[in-house]
Amino acid sequence: MAITASLLYDLVQCPHRVTMDLFGNPADRDPISPFVELLWERGNEYEKEVIGKIRQPFLDLKALSPSEKQAATAEAMARKQPLIYGGRVVVDDLVGEPDILRMSAGGYIAGDIKSGAGEEGAGEESDKKPKKHYAVQIALYTDIL
Repeated sequence: MAITASLLYDLVQCPHRVTMDLFGNPADRDPISPFVELLWERGNEYEKEVIGKIRQPFLDLKALSPSEKQAATAEAMARKQPLIYGGRVVVDDLVGEPDILRMSAGGYIAGDIKSGAGEEGAGEESDKKPKKHYAVQIALYTDIL
């Protein structure tokens, strides 16, 4: 079984969800609510808006299948493509699909575009720690890289 960012996200949010996703009866799942679908749609729109504002060339892999993304990402990283959008990184049983991979002096840095607040207490004067489930997601990408 591959360990993905969504699996780790679910584990942090609710450990029982992972068990039910792996071993439960799919017919017992609640249907996806219109509200959740709206959140996903707005998140996708926001991501497109953010990507549209990038003022440097980037490789767009978003529309590829997972296996095509994986191969194209590996090829782009091998030639040190400065910015990769919608890639897929894999090592052993770890799988991640960061929104952005940016080449830096020390190698690639993974980033994820969030339409909501990615930090605890956002908008307040706080130490700006990332939300646990976002931190786990970025940590997985970093571990893979």
